[in-house]
Amino acid sequence: MDDTQKNTILSTLGWSDHFSQQLSEDESTEHVGRVCSIHAVLMNVWGEFGKVQMPLPGNWLGGKAEAKPTVGDWLVLDKNKQYPVRMLERKTVFVRRSPQNEKTVQLVAANLDTVFIVSSLNHDFSLSRLERYLALAIQCGAEPVIILTKADEADQSFVKSCVADAKQLYKNVPVIAVDGREDNTATLLKNWCSHGHSIALVGSSGVGKSTLINTMMKEEVTLTGAIRDIDSKGRHTTSSRTLYVMPCGGTIMDVPGFRELQLPACEDGVKKVFHDIQELIEKCAFIDCQHDQEPDCAVQQAIAAGVLTQRRVDNYHKLIEEQARTGTERTYTKRQERQMPPRPKTGGKPKRRTGGGKKSGKKKKKK
Repeated sequence: MDDTQKNTILSTLGWSDHFSQQLSEDESTEHVGRVCSIHAVLMNVWGEFGKVQMPLPGNWLGGKAEAKPTVGDWLVLDKNKQYPVRMLERKTVFVRRSPQNEKTVQLVAANLDTVFIVSSLNHDFSLSRLERYLALAIQCGAEPVIILTKADEADQSFVKSCVADAKQLYKNVPVIAVDGREDNTATLLKNWCSHGHSIALVGSSGVGKSTLINTMMKEEVTLTGAIRDIDSKGRHTTSSRTLYVMPCGGTIMDVPGFRELQLPACEDGVKKVFHDIQELIEKCAFIDCQHDQEPDCAVQQAIAAGVLTQRRVDNYHKLIEEQARTGTERTYTKRQERQMPPRPKTGGKPKRRTGGGKKSGKKKKKK
């Protein structure tokens, strides 16, 4: 294999200047590889040398979750390619709160360019759940794309309505309705599948992620399964995370379906998803406005005008309260406390804004 072929393999896997500049003078690309799957204490690593299997070092097994390699990570290997020496700094990483231990996190996939948030056009469709996935994708630093599957099985008016509603969740987020079994699906998604581009599919069980993988790969590389008619719930057909190289030259990661999605510390992601509410909060008359029954509440005025839905406001409060419970990585500033005030346990007279806010304590007299 010549140098051109070796460089092509690495670039296909997503190697870039971000990683190459981390190599020391005595390290070369001959000894770097990307984690393509992990099974308990064994992982498969892919590089210009092909695929090799190696154990996770013992010091990594007992460390923090963030310090352990996950699918998509780049590793520097020993000269014999038998064990990893160190892990390169990640470009992005998609994280959720561990379902087994709420005090820790689970790394889903690393070094992503795009996250395909997959939901099916049936009972599974939920705007509030999509907002959760959007917050994680944005916090991760990857581009979110919403993929609505099983469009062929749904009424077309319902499909159009769901696409329109999903587009309102986050500014300029691409929303695409597809039949995951059709060949033209790959054409619809080709803009995110270019050479060296890394994608991960996330979503509930039974939404059609494995079907999409097979369509993008143009062969059956992963099992698919049926869903229950009564509630459109699916079973886990994907039991581990795996990275594949698509015929178009990009990489795609299949991820087991999430039965639950608890958010880790991702305050910035939540705020960006709900940027419209954040902007309205600044216009409320009261510093500690709860956006419920207070007078001159910009949020309630937007709901009354049909600009904002009560569902979105309720989900905003829910996610913000989750962030308050789990704790964030930095201390709230006074500005953040004003934007996200805790709901009072007892009644009390609201405090009107005074000097220093965007709105003065005195109302303007109507002419």
